[in-house]
Amino acid sequence: MYQTLYRKYRPQTFDEVVGQTTIIKTLKNEIENNRLNHAYLFTGPRGVGKTSVAKILAKTVNCQRLDHCTPCNECDSCQEMNQKQSTDVIEIDAASNNGVDEIRELKSKVNLVPSTGKYKVYIIDEVHMLTVGAFNALLKTLEEPPEHIIFILATTDPHKIPLTILSRCQRFDFKRISVSEIVKLLSKIVKKENIEIEEAALETIARLSDGGLRDSLSMLDQVIAYTNGKITEKEVHEVNGTLSQKDLKEFFENIFEQKLKDCLEFIHHCNDEGKNLIKLTEEMIEFLRNVLLSKTAPEIVKNDLTIYKEIANRMSISDITNMIYQFNDCIQKMKNSNYPKLILELCVIQNTVNDMSDAKQKNNSEKDLEKQEINFPGNKMKKNEPLSDKKIDHDVSDENRKNEQEITSEKISVKKYTNIQKEKIDECKNIRVNNTLAHFDKKALLQFRNTLHDELRKYLLDPEYSHVVSLLMDGMLKAASDEYLIVVFEESKISDLFNQNLKQLEHVLFDVYHKSYKVISLSAQEWEPIKNDFNHKTRTFEYKKETVDYSEIFHNSEAKEKQQNSEMEQMFGNIVEYN
Repeated sequence: MYQTLYRKYRPQTFDEVVGQTTIIKTLKNEIENNRLNHAYLFTGPRGVGKTSVAKILAKTVNCQRLDHCTPCNECDSCQEMNQKQSTDVIEIDAASNNGVDEIRELKSKVNLVPSTGKYKVYIIDEVHMLTVGAFNALLKTLEEPPEHIIFILATTDPHKIPLTILSRCQRFDFKRISVSEIVKLLSKIVKKENIEIEEAALETIARLSDGGLRDSLSMLDQVIAYTNGKITEKEVHEVNGTLSQKDLKEFFENIFEQKLKDCLEFIHHCNDEGKNLIKLTEEMIEFLRNVLLSKTAPEIVKNDLTIYKEIANRMSISDITNMIYQFNDCIQKMKNSNYPKLILELCVIQNTVNDMSDAKQKNNSEKDLEKQEINFPGNKMKKNEPLSDKKIDHDVSDENRKNEQEITSEKISVKKYTNIQKEKIDECKNIRVNNTLAHFDKKALLQFRNTLHDELRKYLLDPEYSHVVSLLMDGMLKAASDEYLIVVFEESKISDLFNQNLKQLEHVLFDVYHKSYKVISLSAQEWEPIKNDFNHKTRTFEYKKETVDYSEIFHNSEAKEKQQNSEMEQMFGNIVEYN
């Protein structure tokens, strides 16, 4: 029967373990100096060698002819371990044996002496899955076991283990294995297996495994089964449902060139092929990271820089970082949405239609400026102009800075609250939150979440409502009743912008549902204590009738300001200048 690569090439000695130098050195010194601990905790990501090192440690301490921490693999104890017939090494899967009864059975056997070796070793895998009762049953035995007992606990989630258990163990944190170390090991394996594969394909496998050696070997196994001839990088991407750097470069070029149709067709094609859109977005972020590094610290990028520099030369550092933040926020929303494809499409639309067009215009204006002028400290001078004729003029950088602020204000134009407006908005928030939660309707909330995005899509291209629709779609709908909605944003600035557009937002909702709804937005910081009070019933939420049209707050303020300006003009004429 065929044996998978990760089982076939599982390390058998400490020297064969890859990427955990500090841990191996510590364990070797403990064995040689006879300073073994009675309980160990191995933590770290999946597939980095926790269970393998536990087995090697168990084999090493029981080897009858040990040679400098290297098991002989010939004595009775080593042979039993290699054939998985050892009675002195007990492996327990805590995921399926996590009850008090299993731990009590373990406690009843710990006093039994080893049959062939010096120690009886208990390896408890996924130990964080034990119940509270099981941990309590294990506690005393773990603290003071018999001299011939060693416990090795392995887990990927150490924060789920009680502190009373953690404090009784010697902890080792296994790290992710670097891409270069994985490639080096994979190269040796494919050479032994007579497999023909491109170097780029090995590097792609190592990168996609995210530091897990077992994942990389499983991936290599799958790619070998998929292809008959030489394995290429393209086939690795086909098997894993990922994209090549060339494909990602073309995608971001389409964003930069505002080819929205090509961008959306690309996402549609990936979705039809069954690619994981969250994983796809993570690859986009990784690509943008390399673009940013190629612009700021090219020596860190280990891949071919050419493909990244072509994109980097057309974008500023702020443009790249903004896109990274937007795609990262997109991932969080996709995880909590029933329509991840729509969330990704909206993110791409926003970048293609708005942000990247601004970036392109800015990029082109900077290039034109470079052609016409040469920068000098404090002033600008035209090319080929004699030094004696240079003119002192206003600093163009001040004008550029002003233009950038205008662009930013166009994207998020949040008006500052006056004291009266702040009082009114706070009163509005208090009343609408109380009214929503007083008649909270979970069925209505789920219905809104399932239908809202689809219903709002047709308004995205309407210039009158597109900006408020995108606000509704970007927010997180947290509570609903028969006439009220609460929308939450991570940033208070966006929440304020939402509340300044209540009238238009409610008009859109009326058009969609043919029913009047009143909405209010809170920041995440404001929402958390309210949510906790509601869930734990530490506060009573009572319905209150609204007496003020809060959507008119900013409108009335602007009208009042215009009226005051008009009165001043009548009194003083044109000599008045407004700031």
